[in-house]
Amino acid sequence: MEPQDYSAFADLLNKFHTAIPPIQALWLVAGAATVLGVAWLLTRTLREIMAPAARPPRPEAGDLLVYGVVQDEHGQWHVIRHGHAPQPVDWTNPPRELLGHGFRAE
Repeated sequence: MEPQDYSAFADLLNKFHTAIPPIQALWLVAGAATVLGVAWLLTRTLREIMAPAARPPRPEAGDLLVYGVVQDEHGQWHVIRHGHAPQPVDWTNPPRELLGHGFRAE
């Protein structure tokens, strides 16, 4: 008698066929979940590696301010836009977020 070659895949397939149906279903679900998990990890890894190349360059730190709202010492609010002089704002009905944060309703 000649020795037969051992095949791990054939052994696994034999164990699958002899298992009860709920265990077979569990094997199928676990295998599909493993394949999906590995695919998700590879996709996430490639996205993290490629993200810096796809992102546009950031502007200089001085160019980041688009507009701002400030209150002077007299309680007058001003809008400061990039490249423009401060413009006073006449707020007779201020936003609720500003009440209690230094804004004095008149």
